[in-house]
Amino acid sequence: MVSTKLKTWLQWIARISGTLIVFLFLPFYFGYGNPLPFLKPEYSLYDNVWLSVCPFVFIGLMLGWRYPWTGGAMVVVAVLVGETVSLLTGHGLVLHMFVPLGVGVLFIVSAKKQVAMSVGD
Repeated sequence: MVSTKLKTWLQWIARISGTLIVFLFLPFYFGYGNPLPFLKPEYSLYDNVWLSVCPFVFIGLMLGWRYPWTGGAMVVVAVLVGETVSLLTGHGLVLHMFVPLGVGVLFIVSAKKQVAMSVGD
């Protein structure tokens, strides 16, 4: 079980890291040009998938402040979908997306309730 003090530390590390990621990556996302996926025919499937994944990551990281499990799940699922498509299209792993993935996992771990105690109640 995760202690209350450790849970609080993990939650604040996830919150601060998530906010930094959003403020650092958002300009790059909008700097890509037209960030709406599937509008430009010259974008490959790889480009379109990552343009679709990024908003889910940004929303999940901000949603994690209030609803850590939901926000963390959004980030984890979005990044895993993007990484899967990257591998299937032959582009390899996008290593820098493991940073938000780690923050999403921190949100999920910090939101984990003590299920073992509530089962017997």
